[in-house]
Amino acid sequence: MRPAVVAPSRDDPFVTAASQAVGGPIGRHARPHPFWTPLRLVLALVTLAGVLNLVHTAPCQAGAWWSGAAYADLCYSDVPLGYVPRGHAEGVAPYEDTGSRYARATEPAPVAALAFASAWVARTLSGGGSTGAEVSARADVPVAELATQEAVREEALAFYGGYALLMVVSALVLGALLVGLSGRRPFDAAAFAIAPVLVASATIGWDLLGAALAVGAVYAWSRLRLVAYGALLGTAVAVASWPVAVAVAMVALAVRAGRTRSVLGAVGVAASVWALWQLPVLLLAPQVWWGTVNHTLDGGIGYGSLWRLATSYGLSISSGRLVTLVVVALALVAFAVLGLALRAPVAPRLPQVVLLLLVGGLVVWPVYSPQYVLWLLPFAVLARPCWRDLLWWQAGEICYFLAVWWTLSGATVDAGSVVDKPYTVAIVVRVVAELWFGGVVVRDILRPEQDPARAEPACDSAGGGLR
Repeated sequence: MRPAVVAPSRDDPFVTAASQAVGGPIGRHARPHPFWTPLRLVLALVTLAGVLNLVHTAPCQAGAWWSGAAYADLCYSDVPLGYVPRGHAEGVAPYEDTGSRYARATEPAPVAALAFASAWVARTLSGGGSTGAEVSARADVPVAELATQEAVREEALAFYGGYALLMVVSALVLGALLVGLSGRRPFDAAAFAIAPVLVASATIGWDLLGAALAVGAVYAWSRLRLVAYGALLGTAVAVASWPVAVAVAMVALAVRAGRTRSVLGAVGVAASVWALWQLPVLLLAPQVWWGTVNHTLDGGIGYGSLWRLATSYGLSISSGRLVTLVVVALALVAFAVLGLALRAPVAPRLPQVVLLLLVGGLVVWPVYSPQYVLWLLPFAVLARPCWRDLLWWQAGEICYFLAVWWTLSGATVDAGSVVDKPYTVAIVVRVVAELWFGGVVVRDILRPEQDPARAEPACDSAGGGLR
């Protein structure tokens, strides 16, 4: 008779081998611990990951953000460095027109609102926001000089602290959701909780917020709460456009299951909620609205992409053609994944389809920031709950994480070459690791007997009525 909860030390070869260091796999007659339930264990591990991230970013908190050593110290974050340029030091409201002093904000409405509130709390806790007089006086100080003031830097650190707390809370929510979505395999969520990429990238940007909302939408769908699903997914897409992959995957599986009507209704709720989030931007700053929706597909080629690799070796491509090629590539990825979902011998699990859409999209996208890996992580844990494969994939991501910061610091640039060879190798390693992991998931779809989660009766607890 199978245990109520799958024990990783008996189910996963990697964990089985690692458990030898603490006495071997758990016994078949062992009883569950009265306190350390899977949920509590996962939440404790997520908290540990959050602490490790703060330790990892300690050099920047000690001053590397201001000295320019953030790249070399591997602790860069968009958030504190944007405190002054985004007008937070002066209490500038989201999308407020300040003339030529500050550029209009292009953060999505939910992020802009959270950032504004966090900045107010940071100024208040630091003493600068208690009366408002000090903040008002800053309008007479040049922005470049304002960024060097010690009081402003202290506020930026407090701002980062509040933001980091929000990201840890988002990670805790993700951990709890993954436990709930893993069915009889709740310990699979531990692979998210102590993921190396989570420790490395948790506080670079706001990406964990979008991931928590997207996985929250999947959880709501799994409980057939369609309105909650729509509200969460609509907000997730308002935070970052990538969660639209969840809706696309659900529609494909709904077509296969004959549940198109209910899914389209839920997607309609999501679209309505997304539209509501766009209203503040359209009313306050309509000229920057498209920039809040389309963050990086602007014709430019950023770090980490195959396009950058190609241009570093002499390929020339215009902005307009790049956008066209990326859109066409995204369409091909979507058609390929959806075709696989519709023609597979057994209906794929929802996280598998979402993961393949995200992997394909990130491979062809013109920029790959290190924190984008957080989009993949929760769905990777659900799609392929195998510790060895997850760690091999993350090894490629960590390779790229190290390379991008070192190349930005100038550590890997050869003065006699126009090509940063270590960095180009890291791009290839990352892409190969992602494609390899995606290939394993494709194999699991085509050969369901290879899928670890398929061995359990509720093999797609995330699928709701589609399973």
